[in-house]
Amino acid sequence: MSDIQLKDVLKFEHSFCVLPFIHQHIDTKQRQRVCCHSTTEITPERLIGIQQDMLANLPVPECSTCTKCEQQKQFSFRQTETRDWFRNYPKLCQDAIKNPVVISYDLRYSNNCNLRCQMCDAESSSEWARYIGKEVFQTWDPDSITINPDAKKIYFAGGEPFMIKSFSQVLNRIENTDCEIQVNTNATILTEHLLSALERFRDVTFILSIDGTGSTIEKIRTLCDWNIIQKNIDTLRHRLSPKFMVNTVLQKDNLDNIPELANWIDSKEISIWHAEILTRPEQFYFKNYASKLQWPESLWENACVQKNMQVYKNLKFIESSLAA
Repeated sequence: MSDIQLKDVLKFEHSFCVLPFIHQHIDTKQRQRVCCHSTTEITPERLIGIQQDMLANLPVPECSTCTKCEQQKQFSFRQTETRDWFRNYPKLCQDAIKNPVVISYDLRYSNNCNLRCQMCDAESSSEWARYIGKEVFQTWDPDSITINPDAKKIYFAGGEPFMIKSFSQVLNRIENTDCEIQVNTNATILTEHLLSALERFRDVTFILSIDGTGSTIEKIRTLCDWNIIQKNIDTLRHRLSPKFMVNTVLQKDNLDNIPELANWIDSKEISIWHAEILTRPEQFYFKNYASKLQWPESLWENACVQKNMQVYKNLKFIESSLAA
Protein backbone atom coordinates (compact mmCIF):
# COMPACT_ATOMS: atom_id res chain seq x y z
CA MET A 1 0.00 0.00 0.00
CA SER A 2 1.85 3.11 -1.22
CA ASP A 3 -0.84 5.68 -0.47
CA ILE A 4 -3.12 5.66 2.55
CA GLN A 5 -6.72 6.71 2.00
CA LEU A 6 -8.19 8.04 5.24
CA LYS A 7 -11.75 7.15 4.34
CA ASP A 8 -10.69 3.50 4.11
CA VAL A 9 -8.32 3.06 7.05
CA LEU A 10 -10.56 4.94 9.50
CA LYS A 11 -13.32 2.39 9.09
CA PHE A 12 -14.05 0.34 12.20
CA GLU A 13 -11.72 -2.66 12.67
CA HIS A 14 -9.22 -1.70 9.98
CA SER A 15 -5.78 -2.50 11.40
CA PHE A 16 -3.78 0.44 10.04
CA CYS A 17 -2.51 3.06 12.49
CA VAL A 18 -0.03 5.80 11.69
CA LEU A 19 1.76 5.63 15.03
CA PRO A 20 4.06 2.62 14.37
CA PHE A 21 5.48 4.56 11.42
CA ILE A 22 6.15 7.90 13.15
CA HIS A 23 5.91 7.44 16.92
CA GLN A 24 8.04 6.18 19.80
CA HIS A 25 6.51 5.35 23.16
CA ILE A 26 8.82 4.52 26.08
CA ASP A 27 7.28 3.72 29.46
CA THR A 28 8.56 4.15 33.01
CA LYS A 29 10.54 0.88 32.78
CA GLN A 30 12.15 2.00 29.50
CA ARG A 31 10.13 -0.49 27.48
CA GLN A 32 9.05 0.42 23.98
CA ARG A 33 5.43 -0.15 23.04
CA VAL A 34 3.35 0.76 20.01
CA CYS A 35 1.61 3.46 22.04
CA CYS A 36 0.27 4.16 25.51
CA HIS A 37 -2.81 2.01 24.83
CA SER A 38 -0.80 -1.13 24.12
CA THR A 39 0.39 -3.28 27.01
CA THR A 40 2.94 -5.35 25.09
CA GLU A 41 6.65 -4.56 24.87
CA ILE A 42 8.02 -4.66 21.33
CA THR A 43 11.46 -5.04 19.78
CA PRO A 44 12.72 -3.15 16.70
CA GLU A 45 12.20 -6.36 14.69
CA ARG A 46 8.62 -6.71 15.88
CA LEU A 47 7.93 -3.07 15.02
CA ILE A 48 8.81 -3.80 11.40
CA GLY A 49 6.45 -6.77 11.47
CA ILE A 50 3.65 -4.61 12.85
CA GLN A 51 4.17 -2.06 10.08
CA GLN A 52 4.00 -4.78 7.42
CA ASP A 53 0.86 -6.34 8.93
CA MET A 54 -0.88 -2.97 9.10
CA LEU A 55 -0.16 -2.22 5.47
CA ALA A 56 -1.70 -5.59 4.60
CA ASN A 57 -4.66 -4.90 6.93
CA LEU A 58 -3.84 -7.96 9.02
CA PRO A 59 -4.68 -8.23 12.75
CA VAL A 60 -2.09 -6.81 15.15
CA PRO A 61 -2.28 -8.43 18.62
CA GLU A 62 -0.45 -5.51 20.26
CA CYS A 63 -3.35 -3.27 19.21
CA SER A 64 -6.16 -5.30 20.77
CA THR A 65 -7.38 -2.39 22.93
CA CYS A 66 -8.31 -0.32 19.89
CA THR A 67 -9.69 -3.38 18.10
CA LYS A 68 -12.05 -4.18 20.99
CA CYS A 69 -13.10 -0.56 21.17
CA GLU A 70 -14.01 -0.50 17.49
CA GLN A 71 -15.85 -3.81 17.72
CA GLN A 72 -18.23 -1.99 20.05
CA LYS A 73 -18.54 0.81 17.47
CA GLN A 74 -16.68 3.27 19.67
CA PHE A 75 -14.04 5.60 18.24
CA SER A 76 -10.58 4.29 19.07
CA PHE A 77 -7.25 5.94 19.74
CA ARG A 78 -6.04 4.45 16.44
CA GLN A 79 -8.72 6.30 14.51
CA THR A 80 -8.33 9.68 16.19
CA GLU A 81 -4.52 9.71 16.04
CA THR A 82 -4.40 8.57 12.42
CA ARG A 83 -6.99 11.14 11.41
CA ASP A 84 -5.25 14.02 13.17
CA TRP A 85 -1.74 13.21 11.93
CA PHE A 86 -2.83 12.79 8.31
CA ARG A 87 -4.85 15.99 8.40
CA ASN A 88 -2.01 18.02 9.92
CA TYR A 89 0.94 16.44 8.10
CA PRO A 90 -0.40 14.63 4.99
CA LYS A 91 2.80 14.47 2.94
CA LEU A 92 5.01 13.68 5.90
CA CYS A 93 2.74 10.80 6.92
CA GLN A 94 2.52 9.39 3.40
CA ASP A 95 6.32 9.49 3.15
CA ALA A 96 6.66 7.77 6.53
CA ILE A 97 4.60 4.82 5.28
CA LYS A 98 7.45 4.05 2.87
CA ASN A 99 10.30 5.23 5.11
CA PRO A 100 9.30 5.25 8.79
CA VAL A 101 10.78 8.11 10.80
CA VAL A 102 10.20 9.09 14.43
CA ILE A 103 8.72 12.57 14.65
CA SER A 104 6.45 11.94 17.63
CA TYR A 105 7.51 10.92 21.13
CA ASP A 106 5.66 9.75 24.22
CA LEU A 107 8.25 9.85 27.00
CA ARG A 108 7.62 8.62 30.53
CA TYR A 109 10.93 8.92 32.32
CA SER A 110 9.58 8.38 35.81
CA ASN A 111 6.54 7.29 37.81
CA ASN A 112 7.08 10.10 40.34
CA CYS A 113 3.55 11.22 41.24
CA ASN A 114 1.69 12.79 44.15
CA LEU A 115 -1.72 11.16 43.58
CA ARG A 116 -3.22 7.70 44.01
CA CYS A 117 -5.91 7.63 41.30
CA GLN A 118 -8.24 4.66 41.67
CA MET A 119 -7.72 3.51 38.07
CA CYS A 120 -3.92 3.82 38.20
CA ASP A 121 -1.15 1.53 39.52
CA ALA A 122 2.33 1.48 41.01
CA GLU A 123 4.01 1.47 37.61
CA SER A 124 2.61 4.91 36.81
CA SER A 125 2.43 6.36 40.32
CA SER A 126 5.11 6.40 43.01
CA GLU A 127 2.38 7.30 45.51
CA TRP A 128 0.57 4.06 44.66
CA ALA A 129 3.85 2.14 44.95
CA ARG A 130 4.51 3.68 48.35
CA TYR A 131 0.96 2.91 49.48
CA ILE A 132 1.14 -0.81 48.64
CA GLY A 133 4.75 -1.26 49.76
CA LYS A 134 6.41 -1.77 46.35
CA GLU A 135 9.58 -0.23 44.94
CA VAL A 136 8.62 3.42 44.90
CA PHE A 137 10.51 5.09 42.06
CA GLN A 138 11.08 3.90 38.51
CA THR A 139 13.34 6.28 36.59
CA TRP A 140 15.58 6.09 33.53
CA ASP A 141 18.22 8.33 32.00
CA PRO A 142 16.88 10.86 29.46
CA ASP A 143 20.26 10.80 27.69
CA SER A 144 19.69 7.18 26.67
CA ILE A 145 17.62 8.16 23.63
CA THR A 146 18.22 10.72 20.89
CA ILE A 147 15.34 12.94 19.89
CA ASN A 148 14.93 13.76 16.20
CA PRO A 149 15.69 17.49 15.75
CA ASP A 150 12.80 17.60 13.25
CA ALA A 151 10.31 16.18 15.78
CA LYS A 152 6.79 17.56 15.42
CA LYS A 153 5.42 16.55 18.81
CA ILE A 154 6.79 15.50 22.18
CA TYR A 155 4.38 14.25 24.80
CA PHE A 156 5.41 14.10 28.44
CA ALA A 157 3.59 11.94 30.97
CA GLY A 158 4.54 9.90 34.00
CA GLY A 159 3.96 10.03 36.85
CA GLU A 160 3.28 13.73 37.13
CA PRO A 161 5.51 15.76 34.76
CA PHE A 162 5.77 18.73 37.11
CA MET A 163 7.51 16.41 39.60
CA ILE A 164 9.97 14.92 37.07
CA LYS A 165 13.07 17.09 36.59
CA SER A 166 14.32 15.09 33.61
CA PHE A 167 11.52 16.59 31.50
CA SER A 168 12.93 20.09 31.87
CA GLN A 169 16.41 18.72 31.06
CA VAL A 170 15.09 17.28 27.80
CA LEU A 171 13.27 20.51 26.89
CA ASN A 172 16.37 22.58 27.51
CA ARG A 173 18.24 20.52 24.86
CA ILE A 174 15.59 20.94 22.15
CA GLU A 175 16.51 23.69 19.69
CA ASN A 176 13.34 23.52 17.58
CA THR A 177 11.04 25.84 19.55
CA ASP A 178 8.24 25.25 17.00
CA CYS A 179 7.93 21.62 18.15
CA GLU A 180 4.56 20.95 19.75
CA ILE A 181 5.00 20.14 23.43
CA GLN A 182 2.21 18.31 25.23
CA VAL A 183 2.25 17.88 28.98
CA ASN A 184 -0.21 15.47 30.57
CA THR A 185 -0.74 16.84 34.07
CA ASN A 186 -3.07 16.42 37.01
CA ALA A 187 -2.61 20.17 37.65
CA THR A 188 -2.23 19.67 41.39
CA ILE A 189 1.34 20.96 41.55
CA LEU A 190 3.48 23.43 39.58
CA THR A 191 7.28 23.62 39.62
CA GLU A 192 9.48 26.43 38.38
CA HIS A 193 11.96 24.15 36.58
CA LEU A 194 9.32 22.93 34.12
CA LEU A 195 7.52 26.26 33.78
CA SER A 196 10.79 27.96 32.86
CA ALA A 197 11.74 25.24 30.37
CA LEU A 198 8.35 25.54 28.64
CA GLU A 199 8.53 29.30 28.17
CA ARG A 200 10.76 28.98 25.06
CA PHE A 201 8.21 26.98 23.08
CA ARG A 202 5.54 28.49 20.85
CA ASP A 203 3.13 25.57 20.89
CA VAL A 204 2.46 24.20 24.37
CA THR A 205 -0.61 22.16 25.28
CA PHE A 206 -1.55 21.01 28.75
CA ILE A 207 -3.63 17.85 28.74
CA LEU A 208 -5.55 18.14 31.98
CA SER A 209 -6.45 14.84 33.64
CA ILE A 210 -9.85 15.81 35.00
CA ASP A 211 -12.47 13.15 35.68
CA GLY A 212 -15.00 15.37 37.39
CA THR A 213 -15.49 18.45 39.51
CA GLY A 214 -15.45 18.95 43.27
CA SER A 215 -15.87 15.84 45.38
CA THR A 216 -16.05 13.59 42.30
CA ILE A 217 -12.48 14.21 41.18
CA GLU A 218 -11.28 14.21 44.78
CA LYS A 219 -12.70 10.69 45.17
CA ILE A 220 -11.36 9.31 41.89
CA ARG A 221 -7.97 11.04 42.02
CA THR A 222 -7.16 10.37 45.67
CA LEU A 223 -5.19 13.14 47.47
CA CYS A 224 -6.08 15.89 44.99
CA ASP A 225 -7.78 19.20 45.84
CA TRP A 226 -10.23 20.63 43.29
CA ASN A 227 -9.66 24.21 44.42
CA ILE A 228 -5.89 23.90 43.92
CA ILE A 229 -6.40 22.36 40.48
CA GLN A 230 -8.50 25.32 39.35
CA LYS A 231 -6.01 27.82 40.76
CA ASN A 232 -3.09 26.11 39.00
CA ILE A 233 -4.91 26.06 35.67
CA ASP A 234 -5.39 29.83 35.95
CA THR A 235 -1.67 30.21 36.73
CA LEU A 236 -0.71 28.19 33.65
CA ARG A 237 -3.02 30.25 31.47
CA HIS A 238 -1.59 33.57 32.63
CA ARG A 239 2.06 32.49 32.64
CA LEU A 240 2.36 30.58 29.36
CA SER A 241 -0.79 31.32 27.32
CA PRO A 242 -0.95 27.62 26.35
CA LYS A 243 -3.65 25.53 24.77
CA PHE A 244 -5.66 23.25 27.01
CA MET A 245 -7.50 20.03 26.49
CA VAL A 246 -9.30 17.90 29.06
CA ASN A 247 -8.81 14.16 29.28
CA THR A 248 -11.50 12.23 31.17
CA VAL A 249 -11.71 8.56 32.05
CA LEU A 250 -15.40 7.64 31.91
CA GLN A 251 -16.21 5.26 34.76
CA LYS A 252 -19.00 4.39 37.15
CA ASP A 253 -17.97 6.96 39.76
CA ASN A 254 -18.14 10.04 37.55
CA LEU A 255 -21.27 9.42 35.47
CA ASP A 256 -23.50 11.54 37.71
CA ASN A 257 -21.02 14.40 37.49
CA ILE A 258 -20.59 14.48 33.69
CA PRO A 259 -23.10 17.33 33.13
CA GLU A 260 -21.32 19.50 35.73
CA LEU A 261 -17.95 18.63 34.21
CA ALA A 262 -19.16 19.60 30.72
CA ASN A 263 -20.42 22.93 32.08
CA TRP A 264 -17.05 23.57 33.73
CA ILE A 265 -15.14 22.80 30.52
CA ASP A 266 -17.31 25.24 28.59
CA SER A 267 -16.90 27.89 31.28
CA LYS A 268 -13.12 27.64 30.88
CA GLU A 269 -13.48 27.97 27.09
CA ILE A 270 -11.65 24.69 26.53
CA SER A 271 -12.69 23.41 23.13
CA ILE A 272 -10.98 20.00 23.09
CA TRP A 273 -12.36 17.28 25.34
CA HIS A 274 -11.22 13.66 25.11
CA ALA A 275 -13.23 11.11 27.08
CA GLU A 276 -12.41 7.42 26.94
CA ILE A 277 -14.37 4.61 28.52
CA LEU A 278 -12.41 2.86 31.25
CA THR A 279 -11.91 -0.87 30.71
CA ARG A 280 -9.69 -1.70 33.68
CA PRO A 281 -9.74 -2.10 36.63
CA GLU A 282 -13.01 -3.84 35.85
CA GLN A 283 -14.73 -2.83 39.11
CA PHE A 284 -14.86 0.77 37.89
CA TYR A 285 -16.32 -0.07 34.46
CA PHE A 286 -19.40 2.03 33.72
CA LYS A 287 -21.72 -1.00 33.61
CA ASN A 288 -21.14 -1.40 37.35
CA TYR A 289 -22.98 1.89 37.86
CA ALA A 290 -25.73 1.06 40.34
CA SER A 291 -28.18 3.97 39.93
CA LYS A 292 -30.48 5.13 37.16
CA LEU A 293 -28.61 7.43 34.82
CA GLN A 294 -30.31 10.82 34.55
CA TRP A 295 -28.42 13.08 32.21
CA PRO A 296 -30.33 16.26 31.30
CA GLU A 297 -31.02 17.11 27.65
CA SER A 298 -28.87 20.20 28.14
CA LEU A 299 -25.78 17.97 28.29
CA TRP A 300 -25.95 17.43 24.54
CA GLU A 301 -26.08 21.18 23.98
CA ASN A 302 -22.72 21.81 25.66
CA ALA A 303 -20.14 23.05 23.16
CA CYS A 304 -17.52 20.57 24.41
CA VAL A 305 -19.91 17.71 23.65
CA GLN A 306 -21.05 18.97 20.27
CA LYS A 307 -17.53 19.79 19.05
CA ASN A 308 -15.94 16.49 20.07
CA MET A 309 -17.53 13.59 18.26
CA GLN A 310 -15.57 10.99 20.24
CA VAL A 311 -17.04 12.35 23.49
CA TYR A 312 -20.53 12.53 22.04
CA LYS A 313 -20.38 8.96 20.73
CA ASN A 314 -18.98 7.51 23.97
CA LEU A 315 -21.52 9.32 26.14
CA LYS A 316 -24.37 8.15 23.90
CA PHE A 317 -22.99 4.62 24.05
CA ILE A 318 -22.98 4.69 27.85
CA GLU A 319 -26.46 6.18 27.99
CA SER A 320 -27.96 3.59 25.65
CA SER A 321 -26.12 0.69 27.32
CA LEU A 322 -27.37 1.60 30.79
CA ALA A 323 -30.90 2.14 29.50
CA ALA A 324 -31.03 -1.32 27.87
